[in-house]
Amino acid sequence: MNVAITSFLKDKSINNYLVHIACAFVFFINISEKISTLLLILFFAVSIFNIKNFSRSQFKKVSVVFVLFIVYVIINLIVEEEFLFKTVEKKLSLLILPIAFSIMHVDKKALYQVCLFFVYGVAFGCLLNLIEPFINDFNWATFEFIEVKQKVVFKNHNWLNHFYSLHFPNFLDRSYYSIYLNFAIAIVWYLLDWKMLHKMAIIFFFLIHIFLSNSLIGLLGLGVLFVLYTFSIRKAYLVLLIPVLVIILAFISPRLNEYISQFWLYLTEPDKIPKDFLGNRWRMWTCSVDLIQEAPWFGYGKEGFDLAFNDILHEKVGWSRYLLSQVGFNSHNQYMQIWGEVGIFGVLIYIVTFISFIIQAVKSKMNIKFLKLSFILLIILFSFSETVINRYIGISFFIFFYCFLQVNSSLDTENC
Repeated sequence: MNVAITSFLKDKSINNYLVHIACAFVFFINISEKISTLLLILFFAVSIFNIKNFSRSQFKKVSVVFVLFIVYVIINLIVEEEFLFKTVEKKLSLLILPIAFSIMHVDKKALYQVCLFFVYGVAFGCLLNLIEPFINDFNWATFEFIEVKQKVVFKNHNWLNHFYSLHFPNFLDRSYYSIYLNFAIAIVWYLLDWKMLHKMAIIFFFLIHIFLSNSLIGLLGLGVLFVLYTFSIRKAYLVLLIPVLVIILAFISPRLNEYISQFWLYLTEPDKIPKDFLGNRWRMWTCSVDLIQEAPWFGYGKEGFDLAFNDILHEKVGWSRYLLSQVGFNSHNQYMQIWGEVGIFGVLIYIVTFISFIIQAVKSKMNIKFLKLSFILLIILFSFSETVINRYIGISFFIFFYCFLQVNSSLDTENC
């Protein structure tokens, strides 16, 4: 850590300032949305001072993200009666980060530093997750946690209490939190040059938090990492251990254990499926499909889809208008969400971003290849359950590392 900070302060070139800001951004992205947003703006502003180093070859690698933004804006202009800035405000990462990373030079030293500080940030976020319940949800008189099953705080749209374990709330949204954890595990394993004992200790620490968060998509993410690990060490037969891994997870995660034990009941009587499993998501997915069928080519636009989605949830699911207006539901599936907003062209370009990244990743060598594949396969997986590019916590993480890993100039097989 001291070596990283010392190196952070020494070099004074604009490109190194960009690396320093990037390190700060990935550290705070898991901790503070406001601080990380300011750092993201600063990152873009500083990169403009170095515009003379703009690289067409680097921009070509990330141009599909830029195209996605252009298509999103154009279709919204066509289908929306009144175009609003907030429609694209959260999507600005699609515009500014491809430009910034076409200017920034990412060598293997920068790759290592940024990934290292991301791991530090995730670890610090884990510590905050452990401390926060003792501050806000612990009765020191009785030494018991205060369980609030339905904490409704409409002012900040935190309409439901996300439970940390099964008893007290989580510090951050458990789904996005778990994708950070999964990617941090991949970085530790494939990139960092720590001693194996230190690697295993921090990976174990991260695994505990994935299990405690009880995020099913987070647990599936571990399956992705496990499969890639088996191929990275050229022992594909280890894939046979996946059923064993699932059984272990079932015992460690009370939530997953409950779902497996009640599998036959849920299969025969779907109405008894808990709402925090696929109950509500399934309703959102079926409603999204209905809307997509009505406007498959150009969608409804961002505002139009939000209104239509609330209407269909009210009519078919029976949720109150008041709840729908306060919470701001979405498809909880990025493919469906972007299809509903900007039609088939948007979702096809979104898929092309994955294909482009995978092609570049396969051309890489060993460690960096499997790190890149871990990242993009996690994004592909999480896009089935979350609207990754609809919320700041998802889009900033996705687009930053998408561009950062694409323009990396190092293909060394050795650790940096």
